[in-house]
Amino acid sequence: MNEFDLIKTFFNSSQLNFSSEFVDVSIGDDCAVLDVPADQELCISADTLIENVHFPAGANAYDVGTRSLCVTLSDLAAMGAKPIGFTLAISLPKQIKEDSEWLKSFSDGLAFIAQKYDCPLIGGDTTKSSILTITIQVHGITPKGKSLKRSGAQVGDLVCVSSSCERALGDGAGALPLVLDEPTLNTGLAKSFWQPLPQIELGMLLIGKATSCLDVSDGLVQDLNHICSASQVSMELDMKKIPLSEELLNLYSKEEALNYALAGGDDYHLAFTVKDVSSMPTNVITIGRVVEKSEEGVILPNYQGPNLTGFSHF
Repeated sequence: MNEFDLIKTFFNSSQLNFSSEFVDVSIGDDCAVLDVPADQELCISADTLIENVHFPAGANAYDVGTRSLCVTLSDLAAMGAKPIGFTLAISLPKQIKEDSEWLKSFSDGLAFIAQKYDCPLIGGDTTKSSILTITIQVHGITPKGKSLKRSGAQVGDLVCVSSSCERALGDGAGALPLVLDEPTLNTGLAKSFWQPLPQIELGMLLIGKATSCLDVSDGLVQDLNHICSASQVSMELDMKKIPLSEELLNLYSKEEALNYALAGGDDYHLAFTVKDVSSMPTNVITIGRVVEKSEEGVILPNYQGPNLTGFSHF
C-alpha cells in the first residue's frame, strides 16, 4: 500500500474527515483552509508522541489513537478554546505500515475522540521511520482577547482543579506502572492513561471567570509554578483538599497517591485561579489560595514527602 492509498483507506474517512462549519478546505489539497469568525481568534498547539517514550510498545492501537488526540486537545481546554480541527503527521515503521488491522484500530481511536469533541481531521503527512512517531496539531477558537492564560492570577484568588469520581489528580501517574507492565491494559486506572479526556467544556466555561489557567501535564506543583512565575505570585495549597480517586488509593498508600497527584503528571486536568467559585460546576475543587510572591512559588504547608520535581523531557 502506498502513501496515498494508506491516507485514503484509514484517514480520509467520514469518521475522521467529517464536515465542520469552520473548515472550508480539508484533506485533498496542499493546505487546509479554516473559516475563523470575525469575532474569534485562532488557538494552535502541537504535541509529539514517540513509542517507548510517551506510550509503551505493544499497546493497543486504538488506545494509542485516543491518547494521542486527548493530550493535545487538552492544550485547547487550557486556553478555553473550542476545537475546530486537527492535523496528523505520523511516521510508521514498516511492520505497522503493512498492518491494516493496526492502522484501522488506530484511526478508530482517533475518530472516537475527534467525534466526541467535534474536531475533524483536516490534513497531515505520512512517512516511514524506524520508530512510531505521532505529531498532532490542534486548532481551536476563542472570543477575541478572551483566551485563558497563565498570567493574571492575583493575590486572594482561589486555586482550583478539575476532578471527578472517575478521574482525579495522580491517576495518570499511578496508571503508568500498570501500563508499562501490561501495555494492553485499558480498564480501571489504566483508562486514565489512555483516555485522559480533555476538559474542553470546563475550559470554555472559564472564559471571563478564571484569572489564569493551564492543564496539568507535568505534575501539579511544577505546573502551578508556571502560573506563579507568569503572574508574579505564590500559592499556598491545602494538602487535605487535593482530590484523590478511590482507585488510586486502593492501589497505593495515601502518601504515594499524594505524591503522584503533586508531581506525577499525565493527568490533563485543568488547574486555574478564580475570584469566586459560586458559579463553578461540581467537578471543580478548591485546593488553595494565591498569596504574595515569595522565594517559594507553590507552598505546601507541613508537607514531609520527597522533593517534587515534576516531569521533564531533558
